[in-house]
Amino acid sequence: MKNILCLLLMWGGLFTTGLFGQTEQLQSLEREAKAASGTARVEKYIALSEAYMQIGDFSKAQDAAAEAEDFAKRMKTPELRAVALNLEGKALMASGKRGAFGGGKPAPRFEQSYEILKQIHSGNKALMLDNLQNLRLLAAKANKSSEVAEIDGRIAKLEGRSPQPPEPGFNPLPPEFEAQMNRFAEQNSEFAKQLEKIQVGSEKSATPEEANKYREIQMQLAESMARIDEMSKEQMQDALFIAEQRSMLDSLMFQTISDSLSLTIYESNLKVAESDRKFNIAAMIALILLAGGSLFSYFRARQNAKILEAKNKIIREEQQRSDNLLLNILPALVADELKKLGRTNARYFEDVCVLFADFVGFSKIAEKLTPQQLVTELDTCFQAFDQIMAKYSLEKIKTIGDAYMVAGGLADGDGSKLRDMIEAARDMQQWLHNWNLERDKKGLPRFDARIGIHRGPVVAGVVGSKKFAFDIWGDTVNIAARIEQASEGGKINISGEVYQIIKGDFPCHYRGKIAAKNKGEIDMYFVEN
Repeated sequence: MKNILCLLLMWGGLFTTGLFGQTEQLQSLEREAKAASGTARVEKYIALSEAYMQIGDFSKAQDAAAEAEDFAKRMKTPELRAVALNLEGKALMASGKRGAFGGGKPAPRFEQSYEILKQIHSGNKALMLDNLQNLRLLAAKANKSSEVAEIDGRIAKLEGRSPQPPEPGFNPLPPEFEAQMNRFAEQNSEFAKQLEKIQVGSEKSATPEEANKYREIQMQLAESMARIDEMSKEQMQDALFIAEQRSMLDSLMFQTISDSLSLTIYESNLKVAESDRKFNIAAMIALILLAGGSLFSYFRARQNAKILEAKNKIIREEQQRSDNLLLNILPALVADELKKLGRTNARYFEDVCVLFADFVGFSKIAEKLTPQQLVTELDTCFQAFDQIMAKYSLEKIKTIGDAYMVAGGLADGDGSKLRDMIEAARDMQQWLHNWNLERDKKGLPRFDARIGIHRGPVVAGVVGSKKFAFDIWGDTVNIAARIEQASEGGKINISGEVYQIIKGDFPCHYRGKIAAKNKGEIDMYFVEN
């Protein structure tokens, strides 16, 4: 018993070294276990339970083993489940807070682990034997001689030998010794909790030499516990008596040394001036507080910096997602104004080109297709048109039924971008031509678009405060719509104003003056595809 007490004192003396050396490893193992899946997750939790058993944190060792057992049960991996149950039983037995038998106690875990291995005809004979040996130890502590004999028979059968008769005078531990051992185990568990609190409060790492020394002490402690379990009743009585006598002697020697040291300090303090004594004490306390405060502030600042960086990353990602969504709805200039001011003002643009496109005979097409097919076909066309507009940096304004409306020159106000608009219109017609060739082969209705383009001044802005939409207004928009109505399927119809600007770049065919509703006669041209 004295050896164990000495080992516990040495263990406590090394809490600033070896224990902290495992902090980061345990935290890393916990993160890996939570992130893993399948049998890998079961194996990670088993490793985590074994790690907690090594440092004496039996409560967390039990929790990790229980998590591994539950997941192994759901994954239908009986071999791993048996290992987890064995670990859970050991953690419960080491904690000393629960009895040997009954619900939620160690004996049923060992028994269940043994039965699982037996049912699947496992070749893990060592684990089966370990379960039986732990059951025998628990039965002996509970003074259950008949169960000890029965377990001895099972062990002998597993090892392939004949059962040995019980030793003469066999007498399991009486209740008072069982109570003493349980109290010792409770003290050991409480000591482990105190070490855990110290561990959480610091991140200091131990040197390899200190960590090795800490592991040696753990091994010595485990060996001492094993020796206690193997002691007979008389040996335990003798060991407890000797440990008690040595403890009393050590206490007396410690008191003598303490008294001598106190006298020496007292005599030394008498030789030091009162002012110097106060100054030295105050300086020492100030230095300790300053060092402790600086260390605490450093770790807290580093932790807060990591948390803040993670939150800032999330904010940046969400802000980027929001900006992309806003730019899908509004031009860049309007979007920037809306973000800065929370509102937008209508803008006047002197030179903007406007394109309208719709499909010839759309009503007849709608009669031949189901509503779902019709929406799907329109979506295919408009997605292709969207990609073409993005290629030439043109602004899609809206779609109205089968009509598609685009404007050029709104993004930066540097002109109508007519040439880009003509190129985009030709790409639209070319894409529709190729698409219709495939549809003709399948016997599907054709989508022939008529396109009209005009240029001039417009007013642009956002309408409404909820579900707002960007739009443009003016005579230019109305004329562009009339020119589109006067176009033909597969053709690009432009006004005379547009022709005067692009005539040197694109071949055009003059159509003459054509009447437009409410606009009189307008010079119109077909752009050659």
